[in-house]
Amino acid sequence: MLRVPLWRRTGRVGPAINALILLAIALVAAMTWRAVSGGADPAAAAEQTATVDTGNVTATVSASGNVEAASTVEASFEGAGGTLTHVYVKKGDRIRKGQLLASIDRTSALQDLTLAQAQLQSAQASYAAVADGRTSAEVAQDNLSVASAQQSVRSAQTSLAQSRASYALTKRQQDAAVARAERQLADATGAEAKSAARQALVQAREQRATSLLQARQQVTQQEEQVASARLQLRSTQAQVAVSAQGATDDELANARSQVTSAQVGVQQAQQALDQTVLRAPAAGTVTAVNGTVGGSSSGSGSTDAASDSGSSGLVTITATGTLEVTAYVAEADIGDVEVGQTATVTLSASDTEVTGTVTSVDTVETVTNNVVEYGVTVRLDKTKGVRLGATSQLTVNTGEKENVTRVSSSALTTIGDRTTATVLQDDGTTQTVQVDVGLQGDTTTEVLSGLSPGDTVVLPEQADSATDGFSFPAGGPGGAVVSGPGR
Repeated sequence: MLRVPLWRRTGRVGPAINALILLAIALVAAMTWRAVSGGADPAAAAEQTATVDTGNVTATVSASGNVEAASTVEASFEGAGGTLTHVYVKKGDRIRKGQLLASIDRTSALQDLTLAQAQLQSAQASYAAVADGRTSAEVAQDNLSVASAQQSVRSAQTSLAQSRASYALTKRQQDAAVARAERQLADATGAEAKSAARQALVQAREQRATSLLQARQQVTQQEEQVASARLQLRSTQAQVAVSAQGATDDELANARSQVTSAQVGVQQAQQALDQTVLRAPAAGTVTAVNGTVGGSSSGSGSTDAASDSGSSGLVTITATGTLEVTAYVAEADIGDVEVGQTATVTLSASDTEVTGTVTSVDTVETVTNNVVEYGVTVRLDKTKGVRLGATSQLTVNTGEKENVTRVSSSALTTIGDRTTATVLQDDGTTQTVQVDVGLQGDTTTEVLSGLSPGDTVVLPEQADSATDGFSFPAGGPGGAVVSGPGR
């Protein structure tokens, strides 16, 4: 027969059940009071509180990066360039501004300067003859001018002959190299050998074309020099022929123009000679040398380039006098970072700290693995003992308040725009108060109102690893956590 419990039959809860419920309520209340008041363990209670005091509040943002040079200079020969005859530096050398880096063949530049100086002397003599009228000394001078112009023609012809001989020699050598490659291809057996021989033949033909083009250009240049020298000779001869007729205003003006033109020619020739040597445009460390003796030089000039760009000059110089660190800061923190803020750079290898200043903050984001970051560059205040590429930790001081009321940031609870703290009273009870805050630092927060120095606030209690039961919030938001019995 089905038995119905007494309390169902009577409609009342039995005394035993009532006693169990009252016991559970009493147990929960006792454990709640123990958690709030600290129970019998004063040390545990001390760990759950903090005291409001007066002091400094500092906020920082941290990131990691590497030491880099603030600027890099690419040094190259100006003008037409030429064949490298000397390279005076190597990678890793520390150099000063104006130091000799490299030089190119200056034979042609010297010849051009000599010719230009002779032309200037001739033009000056011609002007004197036109201005003063002919004398026996002037006749001799005219003859000297003609002789000088004739010597210029002979010099140019000699250079032309040398260029043509050089072209012929180059052609014979390159033709022989191509012929050897063709024979090797014809004699090659096997697919691999034929492929290698065919490639060698292609390279030999390309080398011949390049070498012949350079030699032919030199011949063309010398032919132009011969034509110019002959033209100057005819001009000098014509001037001598008419000098006895007396000078007119037009003739004097023309003579002066010839002198001016010759002076410009000397200046240009001197500049071309000066451009046969390359000097350091800035002090620093050589990080790349892109040329060897016997090779050609670049005529691109010297240009500033970013430290992370590819080397485009003959010699790349890293200006180590100014160093900086670029690190990437998370999107949540970048709003606190501004140009001009101070920073501390800690070198990871030695734990050395170097001060610096924020010089730039990127306005365009960098996305890495779906994480949005912004670049922050800090220029170091000193460079002694700091090596390029050194790994470093960057800490930017984004805010600091001195001698203000402060409290541990973990004692505050913020929901929406309302911040509260739980104050422990002298009698052991707690009270939740609203707090107005200022600067939020790394570990402490500035208190504007709501708390006073000396107040004791309750820290949110960490979960008790020895208890696997339930917990109750105490004192409202931000209050202590009370553990209860498991169920």
